Amino acid sequence: MNLRRLEYFVGVAEAAHFRRAAEALHVAQPALSVQVARLEAELGVILFDRNRRGVTLTPAGATLLARARVLLPALRDALAETTAVGEGRAGVVRVGFVGSAAYQLLPQALRRAEREFPAARIVLRQMVSQPQAAALQTGELDLALVRAPSDLPGVTGIRIIAEPFVVALPTAHPLAVLRRVAAARLHAQPFVTLPVDSGPLRDAMIAELALAGASPAVVDEVTDMPALLGLVAAGRGVALVPRSVAGLRLPGLTFRPLVAPRCKAELWLLRRRDDARPLVEGLFDLLRQQAG
Repeated sequence: MNLRRLEYFVGVAEAAHFRRAAEALHVAQPALSVQVARLEAELGVILFDRNRRGVTLTPAGATLLARARVLLPALRDALAETTAVGEGRAGVVRVGFVGSAAYQLLPQALRRAEREFPAARIVLRQMVSQPQAAALQTGELDLALVRAPSDLPGVTGIRIIAEPFVVALPTAHPLAVLRRVAAARLHAQPFVTLPVDSGPLRDAMIAELALAGASPAVVDEVTDMPALLGLVAAGRGVALVPRSVAGLRLPGLTFRPLVAPRCKAELWLLRRRDDARPLVEGLFDLLRQQAG
């Protein structure tokens, strides 16, 4: 039984007449009669009692009509949803992200995704970088925003952001009067940073200082940027942060560019090689384009 034959049957049943049903369905009456006859042959029952004035439903026809009125809307919705998923306009995509991606890139990309993929459901999970790549492998995630590429089998990606670091300072700090701060000026300064072995972002921060011959005096280690900035604003020390983080404004907090920065805070977009779903590909391209 195909959808069109069922629609034709309902049309004839509601019109109680083949000619009127054909006009309403915009189909030739002979073609309509043939399709209804084929439906009857397929089911092995007579659905209509035919006479010169029109048609009336048989008990079997009345039973099918009651069911068809429920089934047809559900079938149409199912077909429309299937088409939308196949064309990349609907479905579920699970996106992992490091916290710092939520300051600029992710909010902008999500607003754009709402316009371009209104039927899609994007599920977000904040995670540190390394577990995200493993979650991609196992299918727990479909896309991942991380701080370094992955060499895990089946995982591929591109670098979408490489931004310099800036200095986060308490507003009353002596270095805050400068337009730019040399990394060497941070030598022996009380320093707030991410934990040791937390990943490539912390490594790049420390490398920026090391290349300038500076060795900071780490006073606090925190796991996320809001906590780091809060401690800097409270006067606990200074910090290096990716330039995009400077969009966060807190009382008592000042950002200054570095003089001749050497290292970059990288953000990578990862996916599974074998995931060719149009929606995943569409969101991958959207995130890449949004990052510029």
